[in-house]
Amino acid sequence: MNFLTSYLPYLLRKADQTLSAPFYVVLTSHGVARSEWRVLVVLEQLGQLGVVELAQAALSPQPTVTHAVGRLEQRGMVARTPGQQDKRQRLISITPAGSSLTNTLIEEAKRLEAQALADAGDLSDLVAQLQTLTASVEAAINGRPDDPPELG
Repeated sequence: MNFLTSYLPYLLRKADQTLSAPFYVVLTSHGVARSEWRVLVVLEQLGQLGVVELAQAALSPQPTVTHAVGRLEQRGMVARTPGQQDKRQRLISITPAGSSLTNTLIEEAKRLEAQALADAGDLSDLVAQLQTLTASVEAAINGRPDDPPELG
C-alpha cells in the first residue's frame, strides 16, 4: 500500500473534492465563490458572528473571510454592524437575500450529497467516527503549547 492510499488527510481531502465537485458547479452557476459559500452557510447556521469567530467556523483564514464578506456585503448578502460592547468590532450577519440564497444552496447540497452517496449504505457510524476523531485531534492540538520547545 502506498503512502497516499493510506494517509488519512489525503483520503479525507480526496473524498471532499470528489463529493463537492458537483456542488461547486452549482455555486458557480449562482455566482458564489467557495469562500463566500462557507461564510453564508456558517452565518445561516450560527447567526451573527465577529470576523475571527466566522473565520474559525468557516475553516478559512481570516483574510479570505474578510474579502468574502466584503464581496457579499456589496451584493447585499451580508451586513456588518458595530459590536455592542466594542464599537470597533464588526459583527457580520446574513441578510434576508443571503438567507434565501443560502437555503436554496443548502437544499441543492443535500440533494447532490444524497445522490452521490445513494449506494454507499448507512454512513452514520462513519460520521460519528469523524466527529470523534476531529474532537480528539482538536483536543490534542489545543492541549499543546503554541511554541514547541527548540531541540538541540
